[in-house]
Amino acid sequence: MMHKYLGRFFITLAILATLNQSNAQTADAPMSVEASVGLREYLGDQGSSLFFQKKPEYQGAGINFGYYLNPMFDAVVNLSAGDVGYKREVSWMTEPWKYQSFRANTADLTLGARFKLNSFFAEDSKIIPYLYGGFGAYYVHSQVRWGNQNEIQNAITEMGAAVQGGLGVSFNLSDRIGVRWSWTATYTMNDRWDGANAPGSADPSMPLVNKLWKTNDMWGYNSLGLTLALGESKGPSKCKDKDEDGVCDKYDLCKNTPEKYRKFVDSVGCPADRDRDSVYDADDACPDVKGLVKFAGCPDTDGDGVEDSKDKCPKDAGSPENGGCPDADGDGVLDREDKCPNVAGVLALNGCPDRDGDGVEDGSDKCPDKAGSVASEGCPDTDGDGVTDNVDKCPTKPGTAANKGCPEIKIETKKAIEQAAKNIFFETSKDLLKTESYDDIDRLVKILKEYSEASVTIEGHTDSDGDPAKNLDLSQRRADAVVVYMLSKGISPERMKAVGFGDTRPKVANNSVLNKATNRRVEILVTY
Repeated sequence: MMHKYLGRFFITLAILATLNQSNAQTADAPMSVEASVGLREYLGDQGSSLFFQKKPEYQGAGINFGYYLNPMFDAVVNLSAGDVGYKREVSWMTEPWKYQSFRANTADLTLGARFKLNSFFAEDSKIIPYLYGGFGAYYVHSQVRWGNQNEIQNAITEMGAAVQGGLGVSFNLSDRIGVRWSWTATYTMNDRWDGANAPGSADPSMPLVNKLWKTNDMWGYNSLGLTLALGESKGPSKCKDKDEDGVCDKYDLCKNTPEKYRKFVDSVGCPADRDRDSVYDADDACPDVKGLVKFAGCPDTDGDGVEDSKDKCPKDAGSPENGGCPDADGDGVLDREDKCPNVAGVLALNGCPDRDGDGVEDGSDKCPDKAGSVASEGCPDTDGDGVTDNVDKCPTKPGTAANKGCPEIKIETKKAIEQAAKNIFFETSKDLLKTESYDDIDRLVKILKEYSEASVTIEGHTDSDGDPAKNLDLSQRRADAVVVYMLSKGISPERMKAVGFGDTRPKVANNSVLNKATNRRVEILVTY
């Protein structure tokens, strides 16, 4: 459980350090204070639990005061407190003395020195390992127990001299905040407080005299702490810095840095170039972004000769006269505003073309090569009948929308067409036109030439006598015969269509000779 708390404590320390912008203990901040928590471990006659090799482990806490003496040594006052304990079973002892355990409340106060291993790390390094030694006093109040059920108990209270030693690592998180891991061993000038008993033949009332081992008892303290450097410099003077660039001469590879660059140097005192674009930070208008010398270290991402800060289109290569933006079709409308960037157009239509100049861009103009109006989607209406030329089948003759822009077919003309259709006859059961049909078909041809834009559909019909399939074939051949005749008279095939329906569309019931004659017919439909 304690391991989990230590982990959480370490995370908390790291978060606090990131929030503080105020180096660890140095000549500039000579005093330091550390608060720590950790685990107490035991080494003595009972056994050893050092470095978590055996439970139980007990919690501890401490506070540490330090004073900077020089780059190698700090003076230290160290205070810690916590519990220590152990239990064991000695097989060769008799009961109840074979079962031994204790738990002690401990505290120690020592004065010593911290030896920083600066020969391996720079003085201003963020990581500083060290060794520690000190001398002082300790206090112990121990509860000693014997027996499988702890039926025999005794209390021991001791004070005396102690020697302390240890090692650790300091991690400097900021100028004043740090985290420190350490391990210290407190060696007491006493061999009684852990309750290690004499051999089984000894008097149980005298459990405080140890005859098992001639070794004094000690405890270890594994800790993790938060350090804070305090105070102003009253110690040794600062290191020599000839060019006053903030880097000590002993580390400075450029000891004569010009004044202009002194505030912009790297860790070895040379003019810095953070973005490595060959422009020193002091001269670099964009020190954190790799750029070009000609733009004082600022970038030109699209390489169009306009630096990004002045380029209205920094990711698309353009020209200086267009503020760094492209105009691919050269129509004076920048691509980012041009709806037709690859085709030269006009400004009024956002860079899109208008071939016929009617104010409607070609992409939306239904008649891009004939000037029209915006209202008519760019198409003209030559005859002014309200039907634009693109859909008007009679663009030079006023007509109606229902007739696709063509004029109405006169009533008398419709009647003449109907009458001509009634006078088209064929040889019985054949598709051969009778000669008396020619005059009426000729009249129909004349009408079609008058209405040159119209189309005609010739429908063939039969009565119900005979085989329906043969009737269908006959009706189609008769309709085709009319088309062939009209072709001979100059009517283009595109204007004509022949359809045979056989006996499927009777005009009247096929129940008399007269009705059947009525159903044997040709119908003519003239449409636009």
